[in-house]
Amino acid sequence: MTSIEGAILVWLAIGAGIAAGVFVIARAAVQMANVAYRVIEKEMDTRTAARQTTLLSVAIIAGLVVTALVAGYAILVIFGTLLENGTS
Repeated sequence: MTSIEGAILVWLAIGAGIAAGVFVIARAAVQMANVAYRVIEKEMDTRTAARQTTLLSVAIIAGLVVTALVAGYAILVIFGTLLENGTS
């Protein structure tokens, strides 16, 4: 595998990681709205809703952390490449 192929695979993995994190965050937010709707329509009791909302909040925070780590790694790679090319 050449260095260009490796770089393409790394950027593909970074893009997939960011997309997956955004998907998890969006899906948890939609589920949280669904819980709120079910409480308003009295289809769910407040104790169950509180438990589900807590779990969904944890999922959102985990998605944010993972997405931030992947994006941070991408930024470090970009800056490392720029600095490496700037000193040559």
